[in-house]
Amino acid sequence: MKFRKMILSVLLLVSLGTPAVMSSATTVNADYEEPGSTVYVLGVVHVADIVTQGNFVPMVSFNADNSVSPVTNRALQNDTPWRSDIQKRATDGGWYYRVSTNEWVNSEYVPSYELINA
Repeated sequence: MKFRKMILSVLLLVSLGTPAVMSSATTVNADYEEPGSTVYVLGVVHVADIVTQGNFVPMVSFNADNSVSPVTNRALQNDTPWRSDIQKRATDGGWYYRVSTNEWVNSEYVPSYELINA
């Protein structure tokens, strides 16, 4: 069962256009369409405001119901790398990478992701 979940995690990463290494991805919830679905992936996200071409990338925080709220007092500098360990789906259907304890960046702002072998 663990092997099946790992394969599903790798397939999800490949389908999102990110490179995958099987030994670095583990999933908690195999139904990727459900809000709260979580994939544990240790890596570096490279963030860039490719959506509005601004200087900063907005962050959000997750609420208990898996909806997201904007973080209004901080943002990530454009074109910077950030370590991430979890990718999570929100109720808005988007995937988010965790860059802090409860601060996440939408995958729309992540043009590249590099897995780290643990």
